[in-house]
Amino acid sequence: MKNRNTMKPREYIFDNLFWAITAMIWYRNIIFVSLPGIPVVWSKCILWFAVFTFVALGCVLTFEKRRNNVSIIVNILLPYELYTVLTYYVYIPKLVWGAIIFSAITSIAFLLLAIMPDNQSSKKKAPNFHRRLRHGFLGARTLVAFCLLALLVPLGVRLIFRHGLISTNIQSVSAASKASEWTVKNNIETVQQLREEEWSRLNTQEKLDVLGVVLNIEIRYLGLNHELYLKSAVLDLNTAAHYNHNNHEIVIDIDHLQNAPADEILDSLCHECYHSYQYQMIDLYNATPEGYRDMLLFQYVGDYIEEFSNYADGSENTIDYYNQTVEIAARRYASDSVEEYYELIDKYTESTD
Repeated sequence: MKNRNTMKPREYIFDNLFWAITAMIWYRNIIFVSLPGIPVVWSKCILWFAVFTFVALGCVLTFEKRRNNVSIIVNILLPYELYTVLTYYVYIPKLVWGAIIFSAITSIAFLLLAIMPDNQSSKKKAPNFHRRLRHGFLGARTLVAFCLLALLVPLGVRLIFRHGLISTNIQSVSAASKASEWTVKNNIETVQQLREEEWSRLNTQEKLDVLGVVLNIEIRYLGLNHELYLKSAVLDLNTAAHYNHNNHEIVIDIDHLQNAPADEILDSLCHECYHSYQYQMIDLYNATPEGYRDMLLFQYVGDYIEEFSNYADGSENTIDYYNQTVEIAARRYASDSVEEYYELIDKYTESTD
């Protein structure tokens, strides 16, 4: 952590700006979530402000004697790391607090060692103290940036490989045949929390647990013969939720779960549950003798097979995605289901009053 200039002033400023913007693209595509209780647009503005503020201050602090690649890395890492601490402590508190404690202990120890007096003459004590204090502060700042990578790196890897941030605590039933007790009536105390006035008071984990109950109700209603797993993670832009049939996993976008109204999130869950039903219809069709495959029961299964084999996810053409039979049917089912859930909530809560 020696003072050393290896870059010219213009090169240093340009590289700071270039890598700050490059890091923003990476961060927004992989890790970004909104600050708790703050809309996405405002959260993005706060992040941009933090990045340029930290980069500008970092350039000022290091411009005279530390124009080098290490300073650039520190200038850029710090705002993204601090934003990550503020946004992810709700979802992964152990990892966040572990990274904070590790960086605090390391940086404070370095600062204390750096400002300890040396054997210089008494006449030089004051200027030396200021020099040591500045050196200690910049060194501690560098250590904080590198220690907080213990949060940023595993989180980034986790999200790149689509691992969920949090999962519902409600255990999924193994099949509809095992789910006789999973009805709205039997679980009305939990399901009624889908009312917006109650939903808005729940934290993210509590919301996911309510949806875990709904998930089991859907398994029973749709007659599914396998478990469904419910998680929440950072999904691609404009993706509220998705279903992966390979592992029977439904993932809801963390921002969507945190900020959207209850009826929209319920719609997303029912929509993805219906995709699981569509896959099961394909399995049933394939297991049915050919002489029975023209039954009205299977009228859309041919479209399901073709569309799931060549699925249009909307990344290239939103209209193609929207007009797929699998999506039309899932939207219809979800819309009808949301309406029915709230009718049943009103019915069963009135009967208990």
